[in-house]
Amino acid sequence: MNGFGVALIGLALLGSASAASPGLTVEDGKLYKNGEIYRGIGVNYCDLFQSLLHDPEDRRTLDGLIYLGKKRVPFVRFWACGFWPSDWDLYFEDKEEWFRRLDMIVKTAEGSGVGLIPSLFWRSETYPDLVDEYVNQWGNPDSKTHEFMRTYVRKVVVRYKDSPAIWGWEFANEMNLACDLPNGMEFLGKTIPHLKVNLERDERNLMTYEIAQTAYEAFTREVRKYDDYRFITTGNASPRAYAYHIARKLEPIWGHDDREQAFEAFKWFAPDSMDVVSVHSYGDEPEKMKYADVQGIEQTLALLKEFSDKLNQPLFLGEFAGLGPDRTELKPKFIEYQRIYLNAILKEQIDLAAYWVFDYTADREIMGLVRRNNEWAWVIDQIVEYNEKINGQQEKDNAYF
Repeated sequence: MNGFGVALIGLALLGSASAASPGLTVEDGKLYKNGEIYRGIGVNYCDLFQSLLHDPEDRRTLDGLIYLGKKRVPFVRFWACGFWPSDWDLYFEDKEEWFRRLDMIVKTAEGSGVGLIPSLFWRSETYPDLVDEYVNQWGNPDSKTHEFMRTYVRKVVVRYKDSPAIWGWEFANEMNLACDLPNGMEFLGKTIPHLKVNLERDERNLMTYEIAQTAYEAFTREVRKYDDYRFITTGNASPRAYAYHIARKLEPIWGHDDREQAFEAFKWFAPDSMDVVSVHSYGDEPEKMKYADVQGIEQTLALLKEFSDKLNQPLFLGEFAGLGPDRTELKPKFIEYQRIYLNAILKEQIDLAAYWVFDYTADREIMGLVRRNNEWAWVIDQIVEYNEKINGQQEKDNAYF
């Protein structure tokens, strides 16, 4: 048999393996769904489980999930956990009820045709607090923090691994942004008794990339015990523009990394143990953005895609929006930057992207917060529009393969 025939058999086997696996799988640096290469844009839905934790009779977020399904938004990213330590009270008091509420989300997603990307340990400082340890115990596989992580992973993954609604697994949210900060002690000392937060001002509560890497690898090992096909990702933001400088203690300490240094830092937070790279990006004044000697939204996304391609991993733009977190820009700027993001996602063939944010109570009524009937509802239609464009690209790609 010639080499071309062997290649065709390999592609057929790859497609059949992907088709047999629920959710999204990774093969040779690409995401597959039902045996075909997949790319798409969804939304962040932070309140999806959080709201039910506080009021199991409030169907707002379940109805929101049904709405997204009707609008043909393909997936949501959400935290399948408590945010603050106090949010875990129900878990310790009544695990059956905790999972009954999480079941409601999974079953609603199944019925609505919406994929779920659950983040299992969103606020990573919460878990050492829960077991009376310091943050550095994320770096100790024998710690109570890791024991809690392993137990929760087992309970969640075993329970939902056969659900077609689960697309992939995420570890935490933006753990990398806390790593190696020279001024890290300034962010410690937070005590919020009613939320059971006690982030003691102690060096043992500082995060480093070595600690983070240990946590990433341990999470992956645990998930892979029960689910050996769906993608796993960190939940990281894009590396800070000075991530290499601060980790290596270079001068100037807040100096911008060059392209080679930025790629090295990118690799730290995109471990081989996981198979999808996570980044986040906001369009706060693109002319002021600077990452690895590039400037602007389009150049930044192009570079992040270049880096992920070098690692042969799909890229998940887990958060994006036309404004920075302070949301100080005017509406015309938001509209302009939002279109720039979507065009760049299309042009660079970003594998997955999730808009920030849909129906989020904590943010109240701020610019860019999408609700079903508010002034930003058009963003959902815009996402649908771009998914149709992506589908057109994908039909050509899959026809070629």
